[in-house]
Amino acid sequence: MLRKAFSRAAFALLILMPAVSGSAGTGNTESPESLVDKPYVDILRNPPRTTFSQQQLDAVKQQIESERNRERAELRAEEKALGRRIKAEQKKLDDLEKQESPDRISDRMRLRCSLDALQDQMNKLREQDHTLSLACDNKLAKLELLQVWPARERDIEQNMSTEAVARRRFGNVRDIGVRVIADGQDKDIQLGENAIQVMSQSGSMPQELNDPAVSSYVDKVAQRIAANSDVRVPIRVTVLDSDEANAFALPGGFLFVNRGLIEKTDNESELAGVIAHELAHVAARHGARLMRRAQIANLLYEGAQVAAVMLTGGAATVGTYYALQYGFYGLGLGIDLALLGVSRGYESQADQLGVQYAWKAGYDPLGFTTLFDKLAGTDGYIRVASFFRTHPPFLSRILATFSEIEYLPPKDQLEVDSSEFHEVQDKLLATKIGLQLHVTHRPLLTRGPVCSPDVH
Repeated sequence: MLRKAFSRAAFALLILMPAVSGSAGTGNTESPESLVDKPYVDILRNPPRTTFSQQQLDAVKQQIESERNRERAELRAEEKALGRRIKAEQKKLDDLEKQESPDRISDRMRLRCSLDALQDQMNKLREQDHTLSLACDNKLAKLELLQVWPARERDIEQNMSTEAVARRRFGNVRDIGVRVIADGQDKDIQLGENAIQVMSQSGSMPQELNDPAVSSYVDKVAQRIAANSDVRVPIRVTVLDSDEANAFALPGGFLFVNRGLIEKTDNESELAGVIAHELAHVAARHGARLMRRAQIANLLYEGAQVAAVMLTGGAATVGTYYALQYGFYGLGLGIDLALLGVSRGYESQADQLGVQYAWKAGYDPLGFTTLFDKLAGTDGYIRVASFFRTHPPFLSRILATFSEIEYLPPKDQLEVDSSEFHEVQDKLLATKIGLQLHVTHRPLLTRGPVCSPDVH
């Protein structure tokens, strides 16, 4: 049974906890357990009028962590039991493979189907584990924000009247497009082309979406952002026919946006925020640096996985993610992403630069954060937001992103949405429904045994 990302029962004992009012007579009934369910934007733009005691905050934190530990223990027990079943079924299959008897073909097929189903269950359990941790971290970050943001906001206000604003890292936002974040971007074009070739030949790259209208729209958004960024190479955009909410940029300006990302964003500024983040990786040459580190380490990994993770900063498919996170199947190789040079510092840079590029292009830079917050509490987190996987912890990331937004010069009429965005979304939805109906009524030609969907 699939769990929710995080159980609301964690707060059951705290609902009646009284809040300490920071201003007499306000009648405010806000509590920390209710605030952690609010979007970051609400917490930061409209801070609570309530002052919470450290005891209150610690109690909520303890309940969140206690619930996480309980659910993770249950998941671990299920994984262990499932692992024993997989091992037993694999032994049966190995024994049958040694027999040449033709009448055992159906038995071997049954066992293969059973193993596939069990492995799928294992993947889902691992996904739930990852989802649970991230949803919990998201709530804990909001809890800490209640404590640290007021002081951070005061520091920002003080810095706004000094030269500290311009002296901060990448603080010269007036020079976007003129400044040099990382020289030699043109040298990365061949790296990107090679990566695409490797991923295509190995089957790691999803198929391109065959819809000129959708591709043209995404290209227009990307080119608008690129024209207001520090990217010095041509941006070549490809929309992939994958339902995973992801995007990645290969070295040299090759941007890939999954159909699922367009479907799961709520407005154009959210889509623009993700694209701006990925173009920041191109401008800072993060992919090329990761590849060089991997070569120096002389790590023996398959080319498809190297291209999908080291060059993009995120796996191209969920299957690749599991192989990397838990060891390549059949090879028994565990991978420490830190050894590959996957740096949280790179992701922090891309966050900051992405906010700047979205703002410079006329988009509301909060879009990236609102999408992040929304997907962090979604079941199946890996499937809907895999590109957030290697990014910095929630608290530091949100603090840095909102601080950067506060530092940016004011700009009137920042865009949040457009009618064209929703027209493209509607078009994708209609296409998906049509394809589902087509598959449902399509006659099937089978050759040999086919696994039953209820094989367990």
